[in-house]
Amino acid sequence: MLTGRLYSTLENLGSRALPELRNTRETDALAYYDRIAKQWHRATGHSGGAFKRYVLNNQILSRIGSVEGRAILELGAGNGYFVPLLLRRFSGQTPKRIVVTDASDALLDIAQREFRVAGAEYLRLDLRQPFPFPDASFDLLFATMVFNEVSTPILRRALAQCARVITEDGLLVATVTHPDFLGRLSKQGALRRTPGGGLLMPGAGDMRLPIARRSKAQYGRALLAAGFTFVAHDIHPGAAVLKAKPGLRHSAGVPLALLLECRKRCSG
Repeated sequence: MLTGRLYSTLENLGSRALPELRNTRETDALAYYDRIAKQWHRATGHSGGAFKRYVLNNQILSRIGSVEGRAILELGAGNGYFVPLLLRRFSGQTPKRIVVTDASDALLDIAQREFRVAGAEYLRLDLRQPFPFPDASFDLLFATMVFNEVSTPILRRALAQCARVITEDGLLVATVTHPDFLGRLSKQGALRRTPGGGLLMPGAGDMRLPIARRSKAQYGRALLAAGFTFVAHDIHPGAAVLKAKPGLRHSAGVPLALLLECRKRCSG
């Protein structure tokens, strides 16, 4: 069985923490994010938690190169900490447009109050719906620990929308909970199935995270079907994360996240 210390380390891996849900329909989860927005902000703070702070944020930022003159869209922004971090990394460069989105109005309120970027747009965006932007509107898209929360039909629709709104030479950087890490949790009996058929992974104490379990190959097929090519990167916790969250040593070297570096497939 998973130790209590490992349960406690999963709270700030980069997914939004949820107590156990009796029903895992996306509408229920979205409403819940509104209810736990303040709690989520306290837990993730200015860097998204230990794993993002010490490892994942830098892995994402290192894929970009430049933001000068580029239009940027962030999906599932949570408390909105990432865009200020992005602009600090590329200080002196001026993006053409910044749009920060989340499905939770309460989280967007926190993003604007705590991390507001002058000139940025803050919009509610539900991945189940068509994105409210014209074709080829954005050069950079970010989706951090968002696609691992949704069902495969919603993932496919969201990726199709990403492919529609991204420019021909644009870049989508997406991260998800690593399938190997979920596999380890499953072997240890740590994944719980809800009455509605969904899966929950452990968080701190009685907290649970909604999770859609799929393989690397399934993510790859969804990206290819949407018209993307991609490079997949396994992201491990590193020494700083293990020091901050020692219970993760029980994961035995398994990567915590899968980073997907995606570009539109040439039509020629």
